[in-house]
Amino acid sequence: MRFYLFPVLCILVTIYFSYHGIWGNRGLSRLIEIRQQIKEAEQLALSTTEAKEKLKYKTEALKNPKTIDPDILEEEAMRVLGQTNTDNLVIFD
Repeated sequence: MRFYLFPVLCILVTIYFSYHGIWGNRGLSRLIEIRQQIKEAEQLALSTTEAKEKLKYKTEALKNPKTIDPDILEEEAMRVLGQTNTDNLVIFD
């Protein structure tokens, strides 16, 4: 009986660490979840950067009175005032 105790104990310890190595708080399953969260955060950062670039372009186009882009000025006026012609189709991003 005494000879079986050590191998059984080793097997139980191996099973314990294997279980926690795969499904534990710092195991492989958590690593997969974290990588997925990183991908989602990178996509969010990319879309936020794109939106920031669009806003930067609009503000630069409206900043200098000598170089105002008339299309952007008209678009912003329509958005702020909420008025358009009946012939116009307005699509806001």
